This record gives sequence, structure tokens and C-alpha cells, in this order.
Amino acid sequence: TLIASIILIFMGTGPVKGFGVTLTIGVSVSMFTALVVTRLVFDFLLQRGWLKSLPMLQFFKAPKFAFMRYAKPAFILSWALIVVGIGYGFYRGKNVLGVDFAGGDRLGLTFVQRVEVDQLRKVVGDLKVGDPLIQYQTDLATGKETLQITTSENTGSKVLGELRTQFPDAKFDRLSLDTVGASVGKEIQKSAILATLFALFGILVYVAFRYEFSFAVGAVVAILHDILMTSGWFFLSGRELSAPIVAAVLTIIGFSINDTIVIFDRIREDLKLGVRGSFREIMEKALNQTLSRTIITSGTTFLATFSLYFFGGGVINDFAFTFLVGILTGTYSSIYIASAFVLWWHKGERPLIGSQVTTGATLAEVSTV
Repeated sequence: TLIASIILIFMGTGPVKGFGVTLTIGVSVSMFTALVVTRLVFDFLLQRGWLKSLPMLQFFKAPKFAFMRYAKPAFILSWALIVVGIGYGFYRGKNVLGVDFAGGDRLGLTFVQRVEVDQLRKVVGDLKVGDPLIQYQTDLATGKETLQITTSENTGSKVLGELRTQFPDAKFDRLSLDTVGASVGKEIQKSAILATLFALFGILVYVAFRYEFSFAVGAVVAILHDILMTSGWFFLSGRELSAPIVAAVLTIIGFSINDTIVIFDRIREDLKLGVRGSFREIMEKALNQTLSRTIITSGTTFLATFSLYFFGGGVINDFAFTFLVGILTGTYSSIYIASAFVLWWHKGERPLIGSQVTTGATLAEVSTV
């Protein structure tokens, strides 16, 4: 994840660079908390004798689901949905681009009485002028507050007229009306695509070095699947692409690779321990061993994002919708895209990872430790 976030910082512009900075700080702080703070808390509780047991939440006890039995139909269905979704995006054409990318009108207004943003968004939204960006701004020098509304091209005057009709007591008066070019949006698009490609390449190299090349390709294919699937559902929902949505898609990359790596790690551990059985059986075992962890991680993230989707409005709602789809596809792809791809790559044969460690003595040593 850090590979991806650092590349986004150096290659991204605008919200893409901002996302990279935020993600880097978040991952670093999270690692510090997990490795240091959590340890200190446990040591503190143990020293005072307050920690007598450590029960773990498990949704399933020793599950034995045959995940790979449905791998082929799931794989085919996934890419069929992607074709439909992305195809519909191309069918919509420029209508899929929001103001950030397609350009539009930026209307500056003064007022006597402040109107809540939710009320403004409802009125402006009913005019069908794209996904409006509405925000109040305060001039630090004068302390005077103004209202900024960005809508699709040649709609500024229409918006102003409707606001004056709906909110006469606010006494809206035009301060400025500027046309926003699409050049900034194109630059954001370009930087996001390039940064994502380099991030995927960085992940490919790292996972290939850490595991094996087949695992790296499987991880990258799963990430591409998640990006395309999320984009497809976003287009099918009739929403418009904006800069925050780019950040949401980039967030999905980090979520997807994290869940995939956890499963790959367990597969590698079982191979190194010389667990008996075919590669498919080992993979099924690893998927079942990590199932509770996957459900807890994805479930908590889903609940937090669902709150944003349910209570958030406008851009936040679009961001949350995108990430909700990404959480579901990221969890699903770790099993039916990444893992299945690695299994097919090796034609069901055990890879060379840890093949030198296959003796019963090693298992005995591990048990002793």
C-alpha cells in the first residue's frame, strides 16, 4: 500500500496527490499503533494481572467451504459484468464526466440570509445541471461569507434565477460567473492513470520478490478487476465522475491488495510448513483459515462507509457508494480472482515456495517453539 501511496504523491496532482499524502500518513500511523501502542497496552494489562484470557471473535469455527469449486463461473461472471458496466460508461460518453472533468460554470453569490447546503443542493439538483459543487467560503481579510456553486456549462444564470425564486429572503446577488475549463480535470485524469499504472507495477515487483511472479500477477489482475468492476457499477448507477471519485478508486487499490496479501501470506506459510495435500487443498485451507479475519475487516470497513453513504450527501454519497462497491469486489476478488488465477497459473501443482521445507521434523520443531 505504501508503494502505491508514495507513487501517487510524486506523480499525482490535486486531489490525487492529497490522497497519496493522507494514505501514507494513515498507513504509517496504523503500523506504529499496531506494532508499538497495542503492545504497550497488552504489557500494561498483563503486568497488573487484568488480562486473564484473550478470546477471539470467530464467525466460523473450522470452516471447510469449497471456494474453488465455483471459481470458473465466478471468474466468467465477473468479467461479463465488467464488460457491461464499462460498455455502458462508453455509451454514456461525456455525460459520465462531472464538472471537475468536463468543465462548467462557477457562480459566486452574496446573500443576506444563509441557506443550508442541503436545501440548496436539492433545488439545484432538480434543475438537472450536473452534479453541483456547493460550498460557503469566508474571506479571511474581510470576514465576509460568499456562496460558490459550480454546475455544468452555461447553467449559471439558470441556477441564480431559480435560487432567487425559491429563497427570496436570502436576496442572492451575483458576485461572479466564471467558466471552468476542463483542462484541470484532464490533468487530474492523466496523473491518476499514470500514477495507478506505476503503482500497479511497483506492487507487481514487490509481490514477485516477496512471493513468486504468479502471485504478483494474480494480485495485479485482482486490483484491475476491482477498479473496472467499481467503475462499471458507478457508470450503471447513472452517477457522474468527479475528482473525489478518483480518490475513492485509488483507496480501493490499497484495500484490495491488503486483503489479497493476507490470504497469500497464509498460503505461503502452509507451503513452507509442508502441509500435505494438493495446491488446491492448501489454497482452500488458507481461504478458510482467513475467512473470519476477512469478514471482520471488510465488515467493519463496510459499516463505516455505509454510514457515510446513508448520512452523507452529494459528493460524499458518491464517494461512499464507490467505496462500498470496492469493499465488496475487493473482498470477493481476493478469493475468486487473485487466488483462482494463481491456482490456474500453476495448473493445480504446488509452487516452489518453501518446497525445501517439507519434512515432519520441521513441523515438530514448529510445534516445540
